[in-house]
Amino acid sequence: MKRRMRVTSAGLILAWACLVGLSGPAWAQGVALDTVERSGSGMVNWTEGWIQSTGLGAPPEKSSGPGQARAMAQRAAYAVAVRNLLEAVKGVRVDSATLVENYIVTNDVIKTQVNGFVRGAQVVKTDVQSDGGVEVTVRVPLWGADSLLNAFVSEKGLQPKDLPPDSMAGDGATGLVIDARGLGVKPACFPAVVDDKGQVVYGPETVDKAEAEKQGMVQYRTLPKDAKISSWFGEEAYVIRPVQLSPMPREGRRPLKIKGVDKAGALKANIMISSDDAQKIRGDGQMKGVLGRSRVVVVTDPLIGGMEGRAPEASPETDGLLAALSDESR
Repeated sequence: MKRRMRVTSAGLILAWACLVGLSGPAWAQGVALDTVERSGSGMVNWTEGWIQSTGLGAPPEKSSGPGQARAMAQRAAYAVAVRNLLEAVKGVRVDSATLVENYIVTNDVIKTQVNGFVRGAQVVKTDVQSDGGVEVTVRVPLWGADSLLNAFVSEKGLQPKDLPPDSMAGDGATGLVIDARGLGVKPACFPAVVDDKGQVVYGPETVDKAEAEKQGMVQYRTLPKDAKISSWFGEEAYVIRPVQLSPMPREGRRPLKIKGVDKAGALKANIMISSDDAQKIRGDGQMKGVLGRSRVVVVTDPLIGGMEGRAPEASPETDGLLAALSDESR
């Protein structure tokens, strides 16, 4: 009877999700929705770990033929897409106090790295319009090989860690899930989890450098405020949606689930937790490996609006970088 009640509950949640217009396939697969941050110039997917932008190019009035017109429109679209991508990258929060843009106007090394990073954008989609115009979508990774996160690893002081044996196949917590809904928390590349006395529980100093480079410090996922965390993360979720057994989610089958109590930092990217929950983490022998392997999931509200904290006007340095990228794309 208990199992039947759970399945029924899941069916009600799925029906509710469809009624409010959420992504049916995502809910049907038993996963929380992607945390996507949109702006006029692009979008950041904080769940899958990528940044992308789109540009539209018009065919020239005069050309030697349809082939040349399309090529020129595509080249123009790529230049616009890369320019928009740079704007999107500049607005990404590095941590709770700093945007990428703040770094590239003050740090020449990071400026050079970001320059090369944006130039290496991959074309993921090309659409030819009925009027001969071309729309090009470009994308770069947020973490992983040759990613935005790599440019800041040294600056943030990440170091290799001596991690205990993995707990995924054993006992104890396999991950950490923090419910930050209702707090106004914003995603960042290097967030921190602090207790109510301001002491760091999880941050760049606690995570293994290689693990953070591979999959980021935190995976953000989105759930509506009324969705029950235990129905989407942990053992109960496996009963409701056995499809989650493969692939294994980042937090594993037995995550420690806690509720955030407040946001912190000028850019609202840090999460404050209670002293009691901080002690649960510090007192669990498995959590050193969990945190070191960045098996941390933060559940947010659906993000509304564009990226926050962006400087109202571009600086001369970033204007020059943007112009150089545009020139090289022609």
